[in-house]
Amino acid sequence: MDEKALMPPALNTPYPWSKMLVEALLPFATPQSYRKGIRLDFIEADKPICRIIVSGSVEAHRTADHLLVVRVSAPSILGLGISDSYIITAEPCKIATLSLAEVHQHIQELGMWEVLAKHMVVVSSKLFSYSRQLSAPTAYEVICSQLIELMHESESLRETLSVERFIRDRTHLSRSSIMKILADLRLGGYISIENGRLLAIHHLPQKY
Repeated sequence: MDEKALMPPALNTPYPWSKMLVEALLPFATPQSYRKGIRLDFIEADKPICRIIVSGSVEAHRTADHLLVVRVSAPSILGLGISDSYIITAEPCKIATLSLAEVHQHIQELGMWEVLAKHMVVVSSKLFSYSRQLSAPTAYEVICSQLIELMHESESLRETLSVERFIRDRTHLSRSSIMKILADLRLGGYISIENGRLLAIHHLPQKY
């Protein structure tokens, strides 16, 4: 299987536009500290809001089925175009909040519409990539996509993540289906897993 063709780009790939937006908007917001495991929505008092991730990382979930879409690290801004989702702090974080209307006002005043447009192009590309992962024709291809996504995470983070749980949190696949395919890939020498943690992908066969 061509891993590069399967996963362009990785969902957690950083881009400069988020950082530029965060730096521009921070003077207008006050970051608050949140402990791990706090849920934050993108609607407050029936109004859309944006979350500015100043430090730490969060996990973005779909509201409809609570699937974990992507882990997002600071600096980043979420809520500019999507409200039917929520985030959960994956570690202690500092997060600032502005209404979407305030964000648009400041972007107008700062002349940053081009930066916002480039940021939204990246967001759209990642959402398309995510949709393609979940709509793969077979469970095997879905799992391969998630294995590659996991390998894009830092080694220190992978050491804390169960590969089976990583995949299950992001898909509708059952634990038994995931474990069977992972066991076969490991037995064939295609991946290396130790204590449930993914160490390496050596080669993913085109067909299962």
